[in-house]
Amino acid sequence: MKRTFLGLMSVISLPVMAGGYLTNTNQSISFLRNPSQDAAINIGALYNNPAGTAFLKPGFHFAIGVQNVHQNRDVTSIFDGYQYGKKNEGYDATNGKLFRGEADAPILPSLQAVYNWAEKWSVSFDFGLVGGGGKCTYNDGLPSFESKVAMIPAIAQAKGLPVTGYAFDTYMRGRSYQYGFQGGLSYKLAKNLSVYAGARLIYATNNYFGYVKNIKLGYAGSYYSAQDLVSQVGAQTSTQIASAVQAGLMTQEEAAAKLATLQATGAALVSGTQDIELNCNQTGFAITPIVGVDWKVNEHLNLAAKFEVKTRLRLNNESVNVNTENVAALAAYEHGKKVPEDIPSILAAGAMYSPVKFIRINGGFHYYWDKQATKVNNANKKLSGGTWELTAGAEYDFCDRWTVSAGWQTTNYPNTDEYMKDISFTTNSNTFGFGAKCQITDCVAVEAAYFQTLYKTYERNSDNYASFGDVALPGTDKFNRTNRVFGVGVTLDF
Repeated sequence: MKRTFLGLMSVISLPVMAGGYLTNTNQSISFLRNPSQDAAINIGALYNNPAGTAFLKPGFHFAIGVQNVHQNRDVTSIFDGYQYGKKNEGYDATNGKLFRGEADAPILPSLQAVYNWAEKWSVSFDFGLVGGGGKCTYNDGLPSFESKVAMIPAIAQAKGLPVTGYAFDTYMRGRSYQYGFQGGLSYKLAKNLSVYAGARLIYATNNYFGYVKNIKLGYAGSYYSAQDLVSQVGAQTSTQIASAVQAGLMTQEEAAAKLATLQATGAALVSGTQDIELNCNQTGFAITPIVGVDWKVNEHLNLAAKFEVKTRLRLNNESVNVNTENVAALAAYEHGKKVPEDIPSILAAGAMYSPVKFIRINGGFHYYWDKQATKVNNANKKLSGGTWELTAGAEYDFCDRWTVSAGWQTTNYPNTDEYMKDISFTTNSNTFGFGAKCQITDCVAVEAAYFQTLYKTYERNSDNYASFGDVALPGTDKFNRTNRVFGVGVTLDF
């Protein structure tokens, strides 16, 4: 049994609000009130349909938005070892123990700007959080943290140490932002056909802080450090073995073997229950090439598509208070190391149909090549394929100045049991957004939206849920999340 059994802190990817594993597509308030924007022609659809900006009126167009995001990331863990936890009195082996991570992004800003001239050219700029997007905190740790410690009593008892319980302190916090600065040009090849070419500069900044410390083991109604417990129990056991030998109840060879087992178990407990702390900053730059096309088939139908090339992103580690030599799972945070965190290629295509001037019906499809986007330890290879999404929505101008809209998006991830980790997961979902826009003057409009994601539960059963040395025990994780976003914005046209 080596110290690596408490190498608990694997790579964290903070939750995204919409899109693929590491891609935020909620870049505007227009998207929040109708997630189906792939063929929409408005300033708020710049991220989704950049080629469509060529069909805006000549002049300047701006959209400024602010979003407020809150998420819960829940893992319900069923594992027999939790019954020994000091804080788990009355543990329900049927319903399991809930581990909750809370992620908040109080203010997520976004900005879109377009200038159209000469009836053919359009230059655009977009700023937003294209990945990450907040801070996630696990005040009580996670199953992968506690389950390792929870094995100690049963294993120690089997090795002759009368450990009756455990207690420890654990905490994990992650903060991740990927700022996207997108610029590009659109050009009308014909009156009804435009193309776009541009790129997005990404600046990524992450911080991860966490610890597992103060592990105590229960014995005779009290809790002790492993060193104190081993010293106390070892002395008592040695006396008992010596007495057994003198009484003829045990041979010298049997006594020596039992003492050797006791000493080895004690040494493993002392080594394996040392404090572990992680404090790592990561930063990196990358560029994403982007192309797009928009075809206005007629006055009723518009078709559009966008393709983003895979982004090679390498994060530079700056770590303090982290021991990576003896903890294999912390190797990704080694000071000075570069770790891969590619953003996948993305294809988005959509259609907008307007049966009458004041109604617009939207549909779209997205595909993310997740399996080809390199991650730390080649985690992407564990996926079954790529993420795909379908969207649908509609807008209705019910008077000269008011527009209401609503939309839906379904996201389907290529998750596998091998890929899913409690510290970084997402599950299939359905998202609904709705909102309204008011044209206050010919140049100024305000909009507001609400966006809610409903996630499906993913259940993973494992025969090797937690291991200590050569012993493995089964367990179950049930993954689920909640997500809600409020947004308000202003659009300006000059």
